[in-house]
Formats: sequence, C-alpha cells, structure tokens
Amino acid sequence: MADWLITTAVCLGFIWSGWPWANTIPSVHPPLTATLALSYLVGTALVTLTMLGVALVGLPVNRLTLLVSFVVVRRTCLMRASGQQTAPVGGPFTKWTAAGLAMTTLAVGFGLVQAIRLGSIGSTDFLKAWGLKGLAVATDHNMDFNHISSPNLFYPLEISNVHAAVMLSAGNRDDAVLRLPDALYGVGLVLVMWWLLRLLVPPTASAAALALTALTPEFSRQMTSGLADMPLAAYVTICALGAYLWILDGHAGWASLSGFAAGAASWTKIEGAFACLVVLAGVLMIRRAVRTPGAMAWIIWFAIFVLPWQLFQRLHSIPPNRSHFKSLHLDLPWILRHVSSTLLQTAHWGLFWPLCLTLICITAGIWWRTPVRFLAALTLPNLALTLLAYVTHYRGNEAESVTATAHRLYIHLAPSVAVLAVLCTYTALEVSRHKPAHSVRGWKSSKRPAIR
Repeated sequence: MADWLITTAVCLGFIWSGWPWANTIPSVHPPLTATLALSYLVGTALVTLTMLGVALVGLPVNRLTLLVSFVVVRRTCLMRASGQQTAPVGGPFTKWTAAGLAMTTLAVGFGLVQAIRLGSIGSTDFLKAWGLKGLAVATDHNMDFNHISSPNLFYPLEISNVHAAVMLSAGNRDDAVLRLPDALYGVGLVLVMWWLLRLLVPPTASAAALALTALTPEFSRQMTSGLADMPLAAYVTICALGAYLWILDGHAGWASLSGFAAGAASWTKIEGAFACLVVLAGVLMIRRAVRTPGAMAWIIWFAIFVLPWQLFQRLHSIPPNRSHFKSLHLDLPWILRHVSSTLLQTAHWGLFWPLCLTLICITAGIWWRTPVRFLAALTLPNLALTLLAYVTHYRGNEAESVTATAHRLYIHLAPSVAVLAVLCTYTALEVSRHKPAHSVRGWKSSKRPAIR
C-alpha cells in the first residue's frame, strides 16, 4: 500500500510541476479538467527532461535531485498565463452525448482498474527497454547505462525516467506500481481531447470521437502495458489537433501547444519525431509559407526536447541501432496486406479501422470542400507513412514482426483518425441538413485561412 501511495504522490508531483505550463502554453485558458490532464502530460515531459539535465552536468540522479527537478520545472515557467477564453461550439447535451461519455468513462476506468490489479510487468520490450533503463537510473543514479548491452539504449527517456522517478521515490524496484503513471497518460489524452474537440464540434460529436478512441481493446491494453505507446498517442494527438487549431485560428499559442507536444513525442519514442515533423510539414504546405507565424515557437519547443538527448548520446557514446537499416524490404503489397490483416483483428481493435476509414472515404466528396480537409492533411499522410517502418525493419520480411508491432504503431495515430472520422461524418451530415455555417468550426474559412 505504501508503494501505491508514493506512486500517487509522484503523479501528483508531475501535475504540480506542470500546472503553470499547462496554463501558459496554449493560446486559450483550458478548463479545470483539461488543465489537470495537460499538467500531467507537461509535467512528466519537463521533469524527465530536467532529470536528463541533472545527469548531463554530472550530478547524481537521486531523491534530492529528483525533488529539485520538480521544483525547477514549476519555478522556471516565466510566461504569463493566458487569460483568453474561447467558447466551445454550441449544441445540445443529448442522451447520445451522455452515452458516449459514459462509455468512454467506463473504458478509461477499466484501464485504471487494470493498472492496479495486473501486477508485475512481464512484456519483453518493458524488460529490455523502458523498465530496464528506468531500473538502471534508480540503481546507478546516473544515465550512463554502462552495464547494459541492450540495442535499445538509443530510445528516448521520458517513460524510463518516469519509471525511475517512481522507483527512486518508493525506494524499491516493484514494477507493478509503474502501470499507474503509464495509465494516466490515457486519462490525460481523453480529457485534453474533449477540451480541444469542444472547440471544434458540438458535444455529441466530441463524445463520439472519445468513445471511438477509448472503446477499442487496444486502448485499454496500451494504458497498462508499461511501454511508451499510449504516452506517444497522447502527444501525437495533441500535436495534430493543436496544429489544426493553429491553421484555423492563426494563433501562435496553438503552435506552441502543437510544438510542445511534438517535442514531448520525440522525447517519448523516435517515431514521435517523424510523425510530428510530418504534421509541421502539413501546416507549412497548407500555409504555403515557411515563415508562418508560430512556426518558430513550434521549432523551439521541438528542439528543447530533441537537442539535449542528442548531445547526451554523443557525450556518452550511445550508438544508434543500425540493424534497423541494414536491409530494405520493398514488397509494399506484402507490407500492406499483413498490416491491414493485423489491424482487422477484432480482439485488438473491434471494428475501429474499417469503420473510421469507411466514414472518411464515403464522405470525402463533402469534407474535401471544407476546412476538415486540413485535418485530413495532417493525419492521413502519417497513416500511410507508418507503413514505411516495415521497409527498414530488421525483421521486415517476417509476418510475426508485423503482428508484434503494428498494433503499437497504429495506436499512436488511432485517436487522430477517430477525430477525423467524426469530423468528416458530422460535416457531411451538416451539409445534408443545410445547417448554417456556425455549427462547424472554421466553416467560413474553407479558403486558405488568414493569419491574425
């Protein structure tokens, strides 16, 4: 019981550290629930990055320097909190809204219950990467990883440092409690999604997107896996939705939110850097200008997370895993066939992928003439480019490698795809009913949006 109380205290510490940042990074002030969720996502990213800074200057990573890291993150937020309030899109709170939110709550609640009851984590990637490096930091009080021969040393450190923070604080190596901070990323994702969606569509559509996201078996599974895929899904989704609002509104604050999420995604998994750079490229192509207002803020946030880890790897001779790039597998039909068959497994996804992709395709003739096409431009390229992971995968020509990794790769994009499917469907219904423009955010901005 003491370990669980300490773990809860560490999670509250992440929220405490990230609170001022959650109120200053977005261009509008989030509501309380979104602020709590965003505080956790910001706090975990910045505290774990500060832990890297502690190791970078040669100090031991122990309880004292961990406490200092929490305080430093809290106290170094010098930006002024945004006082701007943006009213959510109007619409009735119907029984369908309540049903969608209730199902989402049950799904997320189930994930939290599983985080408490499942016990020790035994997955291979946890034992060889996220758990192994967290244990090394907690045991050795540094991030040299000298005694580890794993090929995964080049993986970014946010999740392993979160694990290390819990183990340092608890004073033991019980990995069962590590499921709780990992599960909270799923909670944070859902709450922040609700806030951002309410700025785009009415309550019922927002609830539908949340339910689509959270009701897949894979969502609950990744909430409690001890791996970095649910955290990455949270950051990639916020990056994409923040970029979409950046395009619609032109506020640099949305660029900051998107850029922060991009940096945190790259600090979580390498795939996050590529996915979020695709999002930035989409924004710049839509704006048709490299010097887009807000682009520099996006790049600065991205660099804040990427450059220290790159420097640390050079100083400590942490090599990249070149085995991923020793050979190319260019049989794209084979890759597409095996990935699609994996994602059609109902035990993992239910009907998520066929449902979402069908809704996007059958409504394309309508949403292509509306601002929803901008969100499609930020989302669909990543959906296709993720297939390229198997072109250079070290076991790219083995069906087992697809089965083992595709579920985790596509959970990163599933929330964004769910949002896109709902926005496409809702827009098509609005057009068919001849509703006025105010019911869909950005409707009047179907041309290239002006930047204010």
